[in-house]
Order: sequence, then C-alpha cells, then structure tokens
Amino acid sequence: MAWQNVKVHFVIVLYMWTCSQASCEVVLNCWWNQALPVGRNVSVVCHMRTLARANRCGLCQLNVITQSHRHQFPSTCASTKETFNFSIATEDREQIHCMCNGSTADTCNITVRGGYPPSPPSRPDCAIEDLEVEDIYCSWTKSNEPMIPTVYTLHWKDYDGNVKSRESSSESAVINRAEYMKSAYTTAWVTAKNVLGSAQSENSVFDTGCIKRPDPPYDINLTSAPLEFIWDMDCDIMGPLDKSCQVQYHENNHMDWIEVDDCQVMFVLEDPQPFTQYSFRVRCHCGHEEKVMSYWSSVYSVRTPPAAPVGQLDVWSDCAPNSDKSSCKVYWKEMPLSQARGEIISYVVMLKLENGTQVTMQWRDTESLHPAEQSCLQLRCFPLKPGVMGVFVSANTSVGTSDPTFMPFAVRGQTTPEVNLSVMGENQTLLVSWSVQRQFSESVLEYVVQHVSVVPHSCLNWVRVNRTQRSVTLKGDLRNHTAYNVSLFAVFNNHSTFLKSVIAYTLEGVPPKVPQIHVKNISHSSATLIWSPIPVNESKGVILHYLVGIKETGSKISSDRTSALLSELQPAQQYQVWVSAVSAAGEGARSFFIFSTNEKDSDVKTILFAVFIPLLMFLVLVCVFTLVCKTTRCCVTIPDPINSKTFKHMNFQHAWPRLCSPSELTLKISELEIVENLDPNTPTPPSETESEKFLIDVEPQHFQVLDGLGRTNEGGDEPEESNQGNISKPDSWAKEYSEMVDTDEEKDDGDDEAWWDQQCVSDYERHFLPSVKAN
Repeated sequence: MAWQNVKVHFVIVLYMWTCSQASCEVVLNCWWNQALPVGRNVSVVCHMRTLARANRCGLCQLNVITQSHRHQFPSTCASTKETFNFSIATEDREQIHCMCNGSTADTCNITVRGGYPPSPPSRPDCAIEDLEVEDIYCSWTKSNEPMIPTVYTLHWKDYDGNVKSRESSSESAVINRAEYMKSAYTTAWVTAKNVLGSAQSENSVFDTGCIKRPDPPYDINLTSAPLEFIWDMDCDIMGPLDKSCQVQYHENNHMDWIEVDDCQVMFVLEDPQPFTQYSFRVRCHCGHEEKVMSYWSSVYSVRTPPAAPVGQLDVWSDCAPNSDKSSCKVYWKEMPLSQARGEIISYVVMLKLENGTQVTMQWRDTESLHPAEQSCLQLRCFPLKPGVMGVFVSANTSVGTSDPTFMPFAVRGQTTPEVNLSVMGENQTLLVSWSVQRQFSESVLEYVVQHVSVVPHSCLNWVRVNRTQRSVTLKGDLRNHTAYNVSLFAVFNNHSTFLKSVIAYTLEGVPPKVPQIHVKNISHSSATLIWSPIPVNESKGVILHYLVGIKETGSKISSDRTSALLSELQPAQQYQVWVSAVSAAGEGARSFFIFSTNEKDSDVKTILFAVFIPLLMFLVLVCVFTLVCKTTRCCVTIPDPINSKTFKHMNFQHAWPRLCSPSELTLKISELEIVENLDPNTPTPPSETESEKFLIDVEPQHFQVLDGLGRTNEGGDEPEESNQGNISKPDSWAKEYSEMVDTDEEKDDGDDEAWWDQQCVSDYERHFLPSVKAN
C-alpha cells in the first residue's frame, strides 16, 4: 500500500513537471460591461479557450494580472473553455496580462474591450418556405448590438414536451422536417447569450400544418389624387375578406416606415402633403388559422400634386464692414418642400431705389453670378447695386408665389449696448450664448446668429432666434479644427444691428509649425528671434501663447508678439533656437533656426572703423586744406615794419626763435631805407648785379636791420652796440619808409617793379607787420 502511494505521488510530480515544460497557449478575452454605470471599480469577465496543442498541459494554472492584484482561474487550463468574473479599478481595465504557472515565457493572448449583455430578441417567425422540402425556417431580430460575440439559440418543444435546440450566429435557424411532427402544435423561442449575460424572447405557438408562407401581393396600383394604394393576393381557400395585410409607408425625407395593420385590399392616406413623394409596400396572410405573413412586396412611390407655397423665404444680407448697401449681397435659403409645395421656377427680387422707384427682377438658379458660391447648394445669392434702399424676395412656383420677405439691412457704426458673447466648441457643434441689457432687448424682434468659416469661399449660414432666447446650438456641416467667425445681430422693424463677433472652433487641434523663423541683430551676447504668426485659417485652434527656447525648456511669449530677445549668450558660439505655438489641444511642432554669435571685440572694431577712421580722414583733409591755403594766400599791401615790436624792443631779440613759426625763421630783412616825402613817381634806381649787395644812400642816418636769427645781413662784423644805438633813436622811426628790399630775393630778380608787384607774404609779415593802409 505504501508503495502504491509512492507511485501515485511520483506520477503527480512527474505530470506537473511535464506540464511546466509544455506550452500552455490559450486565447483569453476579457470584457467589461458598458451597460453598468462606471464607478470606482468595474466588473470584468474573462473567457478562456485553450488551443489544441496545449491539451497536454493538464495542471497549468492560468493567472490574470492587473496592476494591483493577481487573479487565478479556479481550475486548470486542461479545460477547453472557462469563464470567471472579477472586479478591478476603472483605470486598470485596459491593462490586463495573463500567464501560466507564473512563467513569463508562457504568456497568453488577451483582448480587453467593452460590450453589452444581449437584450431579448423578437418572437421567432416560423414558416415553411418550400412545400417540397417542408423544412421550417424561423427568423428573429436583435433588440440591441452587444458588440461582443453572442450566440443565438432556437429552441422548440413538440406536443410530447421534448425540447430541441439549434445554435446560430445569425438571426435565423432551420428546423428540419425530421425534427418536428406535421399538423401538431409546436412552441418556439430564442435565447441570446454572451459572457456578460443572457436573454430570452417570447414564445411563438403555431400549427406545423398551417404555416405555409404565401406569395407576396401583386397587381399593385398607386394613385396620387386621392392617394390610394391597391393590391391583390391569391389565397387558395379563403375569400378576399379573410385576408389580413400590413401596409408601410414613408415620405421621401423620412426613411422610417410607418406601419398600418388590418388592411385587406387597399389603403387610403388622408391629408397627404402637396408635392411630396410617398413610398409604400404591403404584406398579407390568408385566413384566421394561417398567421404566416408573406414577404414584403416591392416598394412603390408616387408624388402628390403641387399647391401654392406657404410661408416666407429666410433672407439675410452680408455687407462689408463700414460700407454702404452697394457692397452688400442678399442671401436666402432654399424654401423647404413642405412650404414650397411645388417646384420653384424662379425667385422674384423687388428692389426699392433711393429715387422712389421699384424694380422687379426674376432670378433663376441657373443664373448664379458667383461660381465660388455654387457649392452652397442650399443658398442663393443676389449682389446689390448702388442706390438700393430696400429688398423684397419671394419664391415663384407653377401654382403661385410666396409672400415677399423684407430684407433688414445691417446698420453699422451706431451706438450699441455692451454685449457678452460666448461660444463653446464641441465635436462638430458650437454652443453660442449671449447677454444684453434688458432695455435694449425689449425693442428687438429677433436675434440672428451668423457663422462662416474663415476658410476662403466658405458658405455663409445663419440661425434666427426668438427674442426671449439667449442661447442656440449651431449644427450642420461644421468641421473640426476649423475657425468660425460667429456674429450676433439684433433685428428691428426696418433694420438690423451688428452687436459682436468672436472666433471659435468646434474642436481644437494641435497647431502646425510656426512659419518663416529667422534671427537678426546678432551680437556677441544677444540676438533677436523673429517669426511669422500662424494664419487663423491654418492654426487649428486658438493660439494661447508661443514657446521660445534654445534648449529643451522654453519660455512663454504672448500670442500677439512675433519676436523675442535672446540674451546672456556666449561669444562666438553656435546656437539652435526653436519656437512653437500652443493651443488648448497642446504644443505644436517646433521650428528650428541655427545661428552663431559674434566675437566679443567685434563691437570695438566696429566703433574704430565707424568713428576714428572718419575722424582721421577729416584731420588729414584739414591739414591738406591748410597747406593749400598757405601756398595760395595773397597779400594786397606791403607790411609796415614800424609797427613790429621787434624794432621797438630789440632787447627781446633772443626770444624770436621761440615765438615764430618754423616758416618765419627763414625770413630775412636785409636793409631798410627811409625817405622823406618820397614821390611815388620817382624812378626806381637800377638793381645791382647778383654778386653785389643792394644798398641805398639816404640821409646820414644809416642803420642795419637784424635778420630773423638776430644777425645782420652784412656779415656780423659790426658790434652789437652800434645796432642797438641806431634802433634806440626814436626820431629815426617817425619817417615813412619808401621801400623794403630783401637782398636774397634780389638775387633772382633785380627789377624793383617785379618785387613790388609780388602779392605773396609770409605768416610772420601778416601777423607782425600791418600794412601801410592799415595805419
């Protein structure tokens, strides 16, 4: 006995080891019930199915792992199918994993998604379609869409109480002739089941000998006036009054069928709409015992006769801001068929001019003046010309004309009250709300909310709102990530007033890249980043701000700015700067730009080239101009040496070299002769030869004049006392001089007249020797 126990334990251990080495591949699907309210926790149902090659793994344990807990299947994976429930946190319902025996290598496939338990199907409709085969075909309809695999099962019970069933993945099943007894009452029902729940239909009781499906009705006749639907049907035994039929119909614009029971051979529709197309179909069964309906007949359609239009057109105008009526366009929507009650042939536009006359025009749809607006199929446009004061529009049909609609022009520029306009965007929807002063709203007839996309060639649209309303929901052909200009107008008796407008998006998206980014004003430590704003029709959302950065971290810049200063940069360094736009949906793609800063001494060089070089050039021009003036400056009169302080103060002659300019040090005054009452007509004595010194004998008072270096022109043999004695005589300076001759200049030209006509003097003579005329 003990040996047998040892053998059993050894076999179990060996089997478990074999299972751990085998591949436990399973298909695991988990669902959470979307029909239940989502709370802190949700109920998850998992269905496991092992694969054929995993049947060896008899002791492999399956574990479902969430972030906070591990759930284990109650039995081994040897079962081909298994289902169990557990509860997890709501945020973990998309994060479920599974494994076998705790081995990560033996993972299983898993799918987690939401679904619904099935609702009860309809009662099965069973009938014999083919009299030769005599199989019973049963069909039903689903009450909801579970969104997960659901199995439908047809059950039937014969007169003996035996219940049989047949599964189906569709909405029909077949009872073979061998599975039922003919001319016996049978009960049938349908069940629907999935991992989240099950449901059962109502019972259908029928006689298997009276469930032959008849042929559909035929010889159908449909008239429009009155609107009658007539048909015929063959019943072998029953008369025409024993037939029971169902009729379904709908209007052209409504696809849901309206059903009418207990009809026999005809159906009359009371009060049909004029110029409306109706569609009909019919099915019947024969007699009281055979309750099996035939299949639906073909669909037949007819249009009722037209009638005079009722109501008015919805007319509106679009004018350029701050302009007169000549730049306006009049729009009106296509009249609904229920109001037109006939085909609209044309539109009648009556214009009231400033001169008091009226002009009536016929406008047809084929006469579109603006091809860009032809895409707006429900909108008609009529441009105005100067001089129009009022517009009336009406629709014209073959039966009559609608009442004219007056177009109240929008008046701009007048004083309007304060208006709070708010627009909230949702998925393809705009929620518009506003508030105005109560005194202003009392005189308002209605409000008009106008919206148009900022994309070029977009269709204008508007909605009329009752004066008591303060909100409206805009729907229709609204696109996400698109900017719309929403405007509010108040309509009065003879005009309308523009109140306010805002830009809004139904659903905002991430902005695109910022276009045209570049850097300027680059120095060694700073630069200016400039970019172009994103156009409204391309931004995909309201730009909250821009982000500008050099590294990963960016700085916020106001959305109304298009530049930013980059400071605290390093000299001679390369930088990659970026800018991006941010909306409520997030940050858009970044635009990059690479630049390099200047060297640090570049500014000093710039200053040197910009300031000092022009200054140096200016100084050079001044020096050149001065030299030119010195060489070309001319004197008009001969200087008078009497006024020179040199002759009056001979004791300072040793200081002359330091007081005179270098050009004046070479100036020499050889001899000076003073002649009293010298007649200007007196002939000038002839000049001596170049080897002789020029001397003129006059009175006994004879003296010699020092040259510019304090030396005499005679050679310097005469003592200094004699010179000083001659200069110190005051009586000798009272006479006027007649001539002053430079002996050095005489060497080249001995003509006195040539020297007298010479007009050039030195700076020394001009400064120290005033002219004779000056005295």
